[in-house]
Amino acid sequence: MNCVAAIDFDPDAISAFKSNFPGVGHVLERDLTKFTPEALREIIGQAKVDIIVGGPPCQGFSKARMVDGSNHGSRLVEDPRRLLFRNYLHYVEFFRPSIFVMENVPGIRTAAGGEFFIAVQAEARKLGYRVHATPVRAWHYGIPQKRERQLIIGTTCDLPIFSAEQYVAATHGDSTDSDGARKGPGRPRGLKKLVTLWDAIGDLPILGAGEGEDSSPYDFRRRHLHVQRYGRNYLEDVAQVDRAVELTGHVARSHSARDLRDFDRLHEGETSLQAIERGVEMEFPYDRENFKDRYTKQHRNRLCSTIVAHLSKDGLMFIHPTQRRSLTVREAARIQSFPDWFTFPKARTVAYRLIGNAVPPLLGKAIGRGLKRYLGTPLSDRELSPLPTTPKQAAEWLTAIVEGTGNGQRLRTLPLDDFKKAWFSIGFLNSWLHPDSASQNGGRVDEDVHQPAMLADLVPEIAAPIYASSGWPVRLIPIAREATRRFQQGKLRFDEYYCSHAQLMGWTWWKKQQGETWQEGQKGTS
Repeated sequence: MNCVAAIDFDPDAISAFKSNFPGVGHVLERDLTKFTPEALREIIGQAKVDIIVGGPPCQGFSKARMVDGSNHGSRLVEDPRRLLFRNYLHYVEFFRPSIFVMENVPGIRTAAGGEFFIAVQAEARKLGYRVHATPVRAWHYGIPQKRERQLIIGTTCDLPIFSAEQYVAATHGDSTDSDGARKGPGRPRGLKKLVTLWDAIGDLPILGAGEGEDSSPYDFRRRHLHVQRYGRNYLEDVAQVDRAVELTGHVARSHSARDLRDFDRLHEGETSLQAIERGVEMEFPYDRENFKDRYTKQHRNRLCSTIVAHLSKDGLMFIHPTQRRSLTVREAARIQSFPDWFTFPKARTVAYRLIGNAVPPLLGKAIGRGLKRYLGTPLSDRELSPLPTTPKQAAEWLTAIVEGTGNGQRLRTLPLDDFKKAWFSIGFLNSWLHPDSASQNGGRVDEDVHQPAMLADLVPEIAAPIYASSGWPVRLIPIAREATRRFQQGKLRFDEYYCSHAQLMGWTWWKKQQGETWQEGQKGTS
């Protein structure tokens, strides 16, 4: 997989990328509200790319926003950054990648009442993409922190259905909650155990507040003892310590005597709120109503808190579990899964900000490998049956089931072959629908169906209204729920639930009948 271009508005991010990846030809500091896709095409010399990956700024969606208002509820403030997804989709529309991936914080699902979460998916479908929103938890991919992100993945309708469960499957798991506390007998079979904070940083030299140097030797004796107890997997495979000439960025912040005394009052894995609740008198001067958990001492044997850009301002929520200080730049980078050879600006505030804003490299690697495998995997030659052969037949099969069953209870008793007729007919007539999206409808319903689809032409009373977020027709949701139930019970095979054969057959039929006229409509319908 070849990176054709990398673009960011942040000069520090561009500088760091260039210094660490000098082999990438086009690394551009540009404002996408002014820099056009046409200009990028002239620079890279091509008008088609396979994949576009990006993420509008998360600050307009984050639940952590408190100082200048909120992204949710009664304190909602206007933020023009929420609209930058349209600039991203403008590039998608121009370059027509086979796949796009948009990454953001989970708060995008509810920010401004979910308005922008709905808009991203609806507008991408208008461009002719099959869209699915899926959350990912970083700790399920070997990253030692409680970091959850929202992915919105779009694929062109001439490709099979993309299943995150199949192509971006979790590699790590445990019978734990998100805090890393054990709950039950063991992790699911086939998954590696969760990586803890100490797995990632336990070998690094001991520092006091204000101590450390920009470049220093490793403590090899401490590493040896660490490997004996915790193993070498994270250090060798993720931190890649053997590729690093020296240790960089391991410099501790200075802290006031008052802060250090408060650090000492916390138990390992405890927040200041929990300490206050057990009767501890904290000295910190912050508003106790809004900042009760201002201080957090991390726990060695659990997941770390989500590494955030706020680390550039202070490290009070990232107190080292055994040393009287907050986490260093290198420790934060290790927790984000950056290798030790990756260098950051010497300005500590800049380094923390870049690390906190980044997608963990290990997560990006899992997603990238999944996309590559998806593009390289041929469609299964196992045919679906019974499969409609014309739109008219599909409409007849589907109408008979919708009108004859009405609700989920009657669908449960429907013979399997009859149910498959309805399910495969939905795929045949609606190439942009994703089965998993039927469970993510939200509350908003639209009467207008913007996507050109055979269902809307043949059975308009079933095609509309639709759920704005998922694009699913309201009257077809009971069938989708029943398909999910049967799939989970093993009554539908994987290829039957994700009925790519049906969707591609319908797509191909329509292309042959409508020619280029409809294809152009898929690109620009609004």
